Amino acid sequence: MKKFCVLLMAMASAFSLLAEAPRNYYDNALGKNDEPLMSALCGIIRDHTQLSYSALWNAFKTTDTDAQGYIIDMYSNCMYRPDDHGGSSSAVGGGFNREHSFPKSWFDDNYPMYTDLFHLYPTDIKVNGQRSNFPFGVCANGTRLVNGKYYGKGKLGTSTYPGYNGTVFEPDDEYKGDFARTYFYMVTCYKNELRNWSGSPQLNYAANKYKAFSNWSISMLMEWTRLDPVSDKEIKRNDAVYAIQGNRNPFIDHPELAEFIWGDKQGQPWTGSADPVLPGFSSPKEGDAFYLGTTAVGTPLECTITVKGHGLSKGLTLTMRDNENFYVSKTSFTASEINSGYQLTVGFTADDEGYFDNTIIIASEEVSVSFSVMANAETEVDPPGPGPDPVLGDSIMEDWEGCTTGGYWTKQVQGHTWLWDFTDAGIWGDNIRHGELSCRLGKSSSSAIAMAEDVEGGTSAFAFWAASYGSDSDAKLQVEYSIDRGSSWSVLGDFTVT
Repeated sequence: MKKFCVLLMAMASAFSLLAEAPRNYYDNALGKNDEPLMSALCGIIRDHTQLSYSALWNAFKTTDTDAQGYIIDMYSNCMYRPDDHGGSSSAVGGGFNREHSFPKSWFDDNYPMYTDLFHLYPTDIKVNGQRSNFPFGVCANGTRLVNGKYYGKGKLGTSTYPGYNGTVFEPDDEYKGDFARTYFYMVTCYKNELRNWSGSPQLNYAANKYKAFSNWSISMLMEWTRLDPVSDKEIKRNDAVYAIQGNRNPFIDHPELAEFIWGDKQGQPWTGSADPVLPGFSSPKEGDAFYLGTTAVGTPLECTITVKGHGLSKGLTLTMRDNENFYVSKTSFTASEINSGYQLTVGFTADDEGYFDNTIIIASEEVSVSFSVMANAETEVDPPGPGPDPVLGDSIMEDWEGCTTGGYWTKQVQGHTWLWDFTDAGIWGDNIRHGELSCRLGKSSSSAIAMAEDVEGGTSAFAFWAASYGSDSDAKLQVEYSIDRGSSWSVLGDFTVT
């Protein structure tokens, strides 16, 4: 029986990482560099629909909400609905408002900058107030606001980035690239107004003219955009803002543009495309784990894994750590096969009961990726043979490997792949199914482990191994799930571990 494998970790669906701009949208910028390139981009994006300040609330419903309808807050982990704006500023979690990520005092509260969606984001009121109009920066010893389970996604403190020692607000790493490309947009779109702005330590028009930013800020923002590439969230937001304002952020459509204005490609003409795509794999990712399922002893079990690359030019070969229980449909591939996406069949069979795993490596002279496959064989399977096809979708995996051992704790614990809330639980090096470590719950009815962060898009599969500790018997487990970021929980099932 052939099945789709369940990927046991969060994995985004395949998509193009560059937003799709209208045909010929950037033609006037082709062949230009440095200031002429920036001026051409300004001419392309400068004219757009100007919103009223009150219209932003409605705009956020399409520009800044996730699949579950919650606001995407880049300043906190709080859960807000689009109509929950306003509220208290006394603590994190009290409400959200409209954040000028490029502070409005820098451009003297003038329009159209004041309501340009490309730098306005819905953010927690308290963290917004903490940020104030301080520059973005790096502060190793900054203060992060916390209110119970809610916390700020950023910290305020003295700059530790070379070239500036004033107070800065440092956003979390996951959004640094977003804010860098926001800032590139602002000084490009409003290039002709820069000289008249009051400014801030982030800006230095007098010294750097069209480059707008202070030297330390240029260096830092370029680091951020390189280390945090364009995300699916940014692509969707760019399209949503385009539908409202009628202009786009070119540094999302073409993130390489920053290199031609502030980075390593100054002086070179922009040709309208990014650098040649570096060879690599879109799927699977390094370290991915696929659970095939459970089958009866002696009954083959097969699944399909999509192997897709980009920029490959050399033939590839597949090898496995061992060939005793797992097999594959093919071991040699052309570069074009993998660039287009190849459906690899992975099979499993075993003559004895047990848990089995294997490592698969696909490599060429230019790239390699390794991932693991796992399956179980049992003498009696109910129903006999392989079960029904699992739903193909995003799943998660946690094996606790490399974690700090000890317990029993009631605190947040960083797992191998996820952050967890432990209540009377710990991590230990005995009673393990595989690997080196396992999680152990205490005997209290309140003992629990819960994910402390969201799985983007949810998960379509859940599996775990459980055993009684020592001489304990008949342990009762209850598995719950949440679809509203932990505000409420529903019981998935009750289990007795003998």
